[in-house]
Amino acid sequence: MDFSRLGSAENNSSQWGVVHGPFMMEELVCQKENMLTSKGLFMNSDPLQYAVPLLMLQMSVIIITSRIIFGILKPLKQGMISAQVLAGVVLGPSFLGRNVAYLDTFLPPGGKIIIQTISNVGFIIHLFILGLKIDWTIIKKAGSKAILIGAASYAFPFSLGSLTVFFINSTIGLPREVVHCAGTVISLSSMTSFPVTTTVLEELNILNSELGRLATNCSIVCEACGCLVALAFNLYTRERTMNGVWGILMITLLLVTIAWIFRPLIIWLTERKSKSMNNKDLVPFYPILLLLSIVSIASEVFGVHAAFGAFWLGVSLPDGPPLGTELAIKLDMMASSMLLPCFIAISGLQTNFFEITESHENHVLMIEVILVVTYGCKFLGTAAASAYCNTQIGDALCLGFLMCCQGIIEVYTTVVWKDAQVVDTQCFNLMIITILIVTGISRFLVVYLYDPSKRYKSKSKRTIINTRERNLQLRLLLCIYNVENVPSMVNLLEATYPTRFNPISFFTLHLVELKGRAHAVLTPHHQMNKLDPNTAQSTHIVNAFQRFEQKYQSTLMAQHFTAAAPFSSINNDVCTLGLDKKATLIVLPFHKQYAIDGTVGNVHGAIRNINLNVLEAAPCSVALFIDRGECEGRRSVLMSNTWQNVAVLFIGGRDDAEALALCMRMAEKPELTVTMIHFRHKSSLQDEDYSAMDEYNLIKDFKSHAANKGKVHYVEEIVKDGVETTQVISSLGEAYDMVLVGRDHDLESSVLYGLTDWSECPELGVIGDMLTSPDFHFSVLVVHQQQGDAELAIDDSYKLPVEHQKVGDTRVQPRFSAEEGFTTIDLSKN
Repeated sequence: MDFSRLGSAENNSSQWGVVHGPFMMEELVCQKENMLTSKGLFMNSDPLQYAVPLLMLQMSVIIITSRIIFGILKPLKQGMISAQVLAGVVLGPSFLGRNVAYLDTFLPPGGKIIIQTISNVGFIIHLFILGLKIDWTIIKKAGSKAILIGAASYAFPFSLGSLTVFFINSTIGLPREVVHCAGTVISLSSMTSFPVTTTVLEELNILNSELGRLATNCSIVCEACGCLVALAFNLYTRERTMNGVWGILMITLLLVTIAWIFRPLIIWLTERKSKSMNNKDLVPFYPILLLLSIVSIASEVFGVHAAFGAFWLGVSLPDGPPLGTELAIKLDMMASSMLLPCFIAISGLQTNFFEITESHENHVLMIEVILVVTYGCKFLGTAAASAYCNTQIGDALCLGFLMCCQGIIEVYTTVVWKDAQVVDTQCFNLMIITILIVTGISRFLVVYLYDPSKRYKSKSKRTIINTRERNLQLRLLLCIYNVENVPSMVNLLEATYPTRFNPISFFTLHLVELKGRAHAVLTPHHQMNKLDPNTAQSTHIVNAFQRFEQKYQSTLMAQHFTAAAPFSSINNDVCTLGLDKKATLIVLPFHKQYAIDGTVGNVHGAIRNINLNVLEAAPCSVALFIDRGECEGRRSVLMSNTWQNVAVLFIGGRDDAEALALCMRMAEKPELTVTMIHFRHKSSLQDEDYSAMDEYNLIKDFKSHAANKGKVHYVEEIVKDGVETTQVISSLGEAYDMVLVGRDHDLESSVLYGLTDWSECPELGVIGDMLTSPDFHFSVLVVHQQQGDAELAIDDSYKLPVEHQKVGDTRVQPRFSAEEGFTTIDLSKN
């Protein structure tokens, strides 16, 4: 070879040329020394001829291009992985790379090697994070339904795809390279990776939906089947020499070392560091990085990719906090947001559409036929197995599409196969293009076909008014984010006045944002992992409510749950639990937290989105709780300071009637002073025809209470417009501990004239939004009645005894004590 002809310019950082390799013609790159950083344009030095400036340019262009493409594809519900692959396609030889000058400047062979090396480091860390989020013990919880569907999702495409290749080859004959490529594409299209599936579910906001939980369990079963088949195939095809035996033994030794040495060591270091009061970090970050480097190097030494050891090290460690959460926070930004896009884009940079169309058109057609048959068998096999397991047809089809979605693991597999020359460039191009098309279509169809809210749409009335009119049990679902929400929630429970003959069932749901874990969790408190730090916080919450239960024995029954899911979809858990437990009212904390001086402290936008989503699709009535316990000085769970004065603001409408119905229950408590403030216009003084009979009856009953009980008051405020209404509300001052109000009112009412033009928090309604002002220092409960009353049937599931309570009677009613045994939600039925 004549090295004098290598390269194109003398000042390039590298020179290259084509040489004869052991199997084919290969590209030889000679990298020059001292070509890392440029001296600058003023010293007549071209920065793009040096390694570091070129690397920074490549990374910047790839990240910016992928973000632009992602923004364009976002309305089609496409993922970031697809956008990053397409960014590589756009920047590669298929489009911009057709310009030779651009390709030599932006992606010379020497620069390509450097960015591939750096991006591989990012991919190794990313795969470690993916492994860290996996809890392989959930495969034990996968029921027979998930096992059958997951196995069918792998067996159908693998077996029928192989039969298709055998049939075509025996009928018309196939070239050897086509048969070889067909085998690899069948293996790839049969795969469904658990990390990829959970990522897709999270991006589509259905991770903790009924379909999402089923898809999670099915994907881990399908991936386990793929691992077993791959292991058996490798053992069969590996060279039957002592080198092959030693390779298997070394890989086994590496896995054993990870499980029995590195895992206990990291857990011990974590526990040791968490006990130290001087260290702010909860995890031994640098020792873990050192062990990650060791297992990655060992993987390469033993003949497998470095990401293999990194992935299994992550799998061996406990998912969730503190390890999973802290490591994901520290590593995810650099690895997943900066380096991983380059790794994925490289697969697109290696794709060339023109190579596919310019040669071997018949080969391309046959491979595409095999791909279509394989993916079709995967979809039909998954859907058929789901239908056999009595899954609804729509959900079965969506599950089939989800199992066809592929991502980072499959892209990584194709890149590794191409680098190892298992597949040629033509086969690699087809595999990348097919992954993009199939995944893109599948994601779009899942969004179009699947409605997660249909799972918890109730077919019966569950409102406070209905509970009062039909003598039904009041059932509350209290949503809690932290221990600060507990005292006021306990005060609310006490104000509802549970008695032996009018008991209350309540359920607490601790909402935790999913971090460091791939799958969502909705579980009763007693079934939580004791090592999970969220368990400790949940235990504090549960203990506070249990102390309240002890005070009201035989009148309360409670059950406590914890939900860990992305906040973008955790509303599914709230509505699902509300439906399964037949809740009458869901209570949600407001997204603003108030400081002790009454000013707004923290504002949580994610919590506001949760409230909006629950309001839209809840299977019962919903209340938003504006907690000003700090301002009131009533935060004690010991009940030494509880609410003494409660008021309800009534203007008119279904929501105001619902709030009044709840206040009527509070009026039964002898120690509580309850006031109804009824806003009326002068023109309506002679008109007693309310918009609904429920309102008329409630107001009549409340007036009767006010006449017979000294602590129940009815106040009528005559106003002519919204200005006078505002003045009356502003005069409330600090006379009350809690004020109830409906969310929506009769917007045509004259008492609201001028108040409906602008609202900062429309989810609270006109009056509720006004009460969020720092001028007020009492807590507020904004009540919204369940929608669709005219279409819903009556639910009399929890009818209470009719007879009156006898003095000194301590018996507990059988209906309450034996109430369904408070069975837990069966999350493992899938």
